Amino acid sequence: MSSSSVLFGSLAIFILCNIPISVSLGLSSALTLLYVGMPVTAVPSIMQATVQKFSLLTIPLFVLAGVIMDKGGISRLLINMANSFIGPVHGSLGYVAVLTAMFFAAISGSGTATVAAIGSILIPSMIRQGYDPGYTSALSAISGSLGTVIPPSITLLIYGMITGESISNLFLAGIIPGIVFGGCLCVSVFLQSRKYGWKSAEARPDIKARLKSIKDAFWGLMSPVIVLGGIYSGFFTPTEAASVAVIYSFIVGAFIYRELTFGKLIETLFETAKTTGIILLIIMNAGIFAWVLTHEGIAADLTEMALALTQDKYVMLLLINVIFLIAGCVMDNTSALYILVPILMPIAQALGIDMIHLGVVIILNLSIGQVTPPVGPNLYVAADIGRVSFENICRKMAPLLMMSIVSLLLVTFVPWFSLALVK
Repeated sequence: MSSSSVLFGSLAIFILCNIPISVSLGLSSALTLLYVGMPVTAVPSIMQATVQKFSLLTIPLFVLAGVIMDKGGISRLLINMANSFIGPVHGSLGYVAVLTAMFFAAISGSGTATVAAIGSILIPSMIRQGYDPGYTSALSAISGSLGTVIPPSITLLIYGMITGESISNLFLAGIIPGIVFGGCLCVSVFLQSRKYGWKSAEARPDIKARLKSIKDAFWGLMSPVIVLGGIYSGFFTPTEAASVAVIYSFIVGAFIYRELTFGKLIETLFETAKTTGIILLIIMNAGIFAWVLTHEGIAADLTEMALALTQDKYVMLLLINVIFLIAGCVMDNTSALYILVPILMPIAQALGIDMIHLGVVIILNLSIGQVTPPVGPNLYVAADIGRVSFENICRKMAPLLMMSIVSLLLVTFVPWFSLALVK
């Protein structure tokens, strides 16, 4: 029996036994090390080396900044601003859900956080105005996935750490695909709202009301401008930008909007610690898995097998899409990246696929994975807020998933969407 059979076979067994995937990765790696005769005492050292990177400090800082902005009232003000401009057109609140998620994604860096922040306000409002509860919840769930694509994306950060690609370039590359993704969701909203007659009952706000909404949301809107502008101009590194985001979001929430109370700040710190702890646990165990893949030559063997199947990079990109869409159904984003990217990276390099473009394609796949069962974390959050059954939200997700696949194929086969701003 080969080491690869032990590694992947034991991983599948552990997952089927309902052991958390972060733990399964570590257990299967340790078992493989025992099988090949290496001491498992190496495991703690590998785990420590995996997380002992200065760049990883960016993750808890961006998580903290996003949670502070949510607790500080920014999501409500962004929704009010978007609604004041769209007015009483068919599907207006649906467009507001998508556009506000795009704005908030540029603050939070997390898909699930975006769903919780935007959905808790918009889902009840849309249901009261006659929108279908299942579709409303599904729309909020998939709109939250924009937080995985639009920078500063934590998933893009992790991809950059694995591959060594520039975080700044990856952030730039995610902007246009994020807009394409959001635009395709708006097309679905347009078709569904015309079909079912969903229309806002509110009158179109006047110019004065619109200007007031911009003024109220101004400080929240400045957060992505300061953070991303600092990164792209070279004034900040991504880690420094994350620190600036925390300080800025605290000042805005506590002293300008005055919604960040001491009690909310304590909640924010606990929520950040919990989220960061889960991510780092996955990274540590996935780091062992990636090390075993490389040390035992499994990644090289799989590269040879893949290149024997096809030498066409677009066929390979299509296969990568299929692999990551399936992976997104059964595992979280961080685990999928640490398991699959070390395998696919040499294949992509051999076929001349740009690694920045590949990263955006992979992250777009994983953003869709956030709304595909059985994992689909965004689905559970949105279903809970909308008080709809999991089966109902999955059924209503179908038209939105179709438009998401359209955006995925556009970004996959037209590299310009990913590379225009980078180059």
